Amino acid sequence: PKGRHLKANIVLWWLRRDLRLHDNVAFQAALATGAKVLPVFVLDPSLLCSERLGLPRLKFMLAGLAALGESLRELGGELLIQQGEPRTVLSQVVRSFGAAAVYANRDYTPYAVQRDRSVANALEVPLHLFDDAMVHPPGQTLKADGSPFVVYSPYKRQWLVLPKPEVVSYSIRDGQLHHLPGIELQPMPSLADLGFGSTINVPVAGEAEAARRLMRFTGGAVSDYSVQRDILAVDPFADGGEGATSGLSPYFRFGMLSPRQAYHAAQSARAAAASASQRESVDAWMSELAWRDFYMHILFHFPRVHNSSFRPEYEQVAFREAPEELKAWQEGRTGYPVVDAAMRQLNSIGWMHNRARMIVASFLTKDLLIYWREGEAFFMKQLIEAIQRRTTAGGSGPRARGQTPSPISESSTRCRSRRSSTRKAATSAVGCRNSRPSPIRSSMCHGRWNHRRKTTRRG
Repeated sequence: PKGRHLKANIVLWWLRRDLRLHDNVAFQAALATGAKVLPVFVLDPSLLCSERLGLPRLKFMLAGLAALGESLRELGGELLIQQGEPRTVLSQVVRSFGAAAVYANRDYTPYAVQRDRSVANALEVPLHLFDDAMVHPPGQTLKADGSPFVVYSPYKRQWLVLPKPEVVSYSIRDGQLHHLPGIELQPMPSLADLGFGSTINVPVAGEAEAARRLMRFTGGAVSDYSVQRDILAVDPFADGGEGATSGLSPYFRFGMLSPRQAYHAAQSARAAAASASQRESVDAWMSELAWRDFYMHILFHFPRVHNSSFRPEYEQVAFREAPEELKAWQEGRTGYPVVDAAMRQLNSIGWMHNRARMIVASFLTKDLLIYWREGEAFFMKQLIEAIQRRTTAGGSGPRARGQTPSPISESSTRCRSRRSSTRKAATSAVGCRNSRPSPIRSSMCHGRWNHRRKTTRRG
């Protein structure tokens, strides 16, 4: 009921992966009711206790929640943090405050879809869901016959010609945000409060930092993006070290920045471009926004990819059980400089260059012939921005199991070509110079292992 005033004077704004005030569709819709808005975030034990939980990601999320709480307090409101099953917690909060409705933005992962259905069934008031996390949500970018695309290029062509949504503005009247009078609020929990140990340093979180990074990137480096984006030696979270990458992926992950904000900022940069090459660079970066939508499009329309390969035949590949080689890959000890540098970067800062992700994923699945889910599980633990399907499609075996994969080859020329390409790529890698040869490198390139031994069939 966007714009409709409710008789009750309180509605809940249930935050999930949209930790921002600006350009937030559900928040604007809640404000438009004219009722007091109570922001609520639920720490879900299904996620906190998941084997996929990554401490860098959790730490970054908690920092983002703290930043959002500060912004709400500046506007006279408070962020209510609760822990428990969402259906139970939200039902209790609705009853306690007499809320008339719950407003939230859609999430498209299989778990989120099931969770939202469960919450809607449990609530005694309506749950209103809005499309916010994508430029074009699932169902908008389809083939002429109404079926979903499975190949990116035609999807992108359709995506580009669709009218783009504008940035959503909001207006808060005095006193409209609930400030929880008379309620003793607990401080924002830390990793230790939630029973976890310490982890790596994470970048500054929050929508203000996301906006600063977007403005800096679209005001400068985006003009050289198509030329400079393949350079691996970058640290996107260090001022001056980000190169031509935006470093915005963790902020997209938790909705501290909306894709609409990014798209329109890029359009402004394109309009101000001084040459055709600069416009091409901006276009290349905007294509990454289309890629982002495409991955979520695949997950929504083909939820089986949550637990299996997109192409079922790849579940029949006889992968190897090689725990020591898997550990060497995880720790950056394979002996291949570009692979090792990329994995060490991931372990150090919770981020890896997109091109490096393709390299390490291909190495794991095609050269070591280790099951792609092993790589996915490690990325889910280490990568700040990790989310199901974006991680698997962009970081844990895309060429070995994606929508349009190249074949897995046993050709001996692979070792020769990889040695050559690795030496060249290592000159632009981060944190790994002249790695000593390891048993993995020696055995692979001198034919002393046979990937048919110790095999296990998946699926």
